[in-house]
Amino acid sequence: MLCRDAKAPRARVHDLRHTCASLLLAQGAGARTIMETLDHNSTITMTLDTYAPVMDTTLKAAAERMDHALGLDEDDDGPGGAMGATA
Repeated sequence: MLCRDAKAPRARVHDLRHTCASLLLAQGAGARTIMETLDHNSTITMTLDTYAPVMDTTLKAAAERMDHALGLDEDDDGPGGAMGATA
């Protein structure tokens, strides 16, 4: 009823929890923080298993940031390439 009145799409509580976890992961929150936020009392494994696909994306983004920090971007020639060249 609230969703209809607000002209918002219907959402289950589970959907909101999943969105919360995904957004926290995307912002770099740790698995333990997410587990406690979602009240996954049993083990951290439940959180890690449930959100592994989102975590894979987050890990890839972190690896790309590390490549950039080290000057190993895909668009340069690697070490000694455009970003690694010295004068």
